[in-house]
Amino acid sequence: MTWLLFMVPLCIAELRGLSEPEIERVSARAADLIASHGDDAQYGGHHQRSARTAIAQGLAVLARADGGVTALGIHACVRPHAHCPGTSPAHSSPSKHEERDV
Repeated sequence: MTWLLFMVPLCIAELRGLSEPEIERVSARAADLIASHGDDAQYGGHHQRSARTAIAQGLAVLARADGGVTALGIHACVRPHAHCPGTSPAHSSPSKHEERDV
């Protein structure tokens, strides 16, 4: 989760300058990598780095949707929305079941 809290905002920033067709390509590539090498992301392997990066890129793409995305212990969104976890006061030590906002 800590790694995603670092990487997803970076991926969101990278997407800001891309056109919709370019974002669709990033999304498709991330989906292919996750589908092909998701086990490497979790257990290690030759494609661990690229698979984990693909997960962060996928969450960054999903953060553009209305209401953002909540997955893998984080919430990511690029626009304010109702009931956004990011608008509530931050907790200094959230439980392991609480979502973190990116």
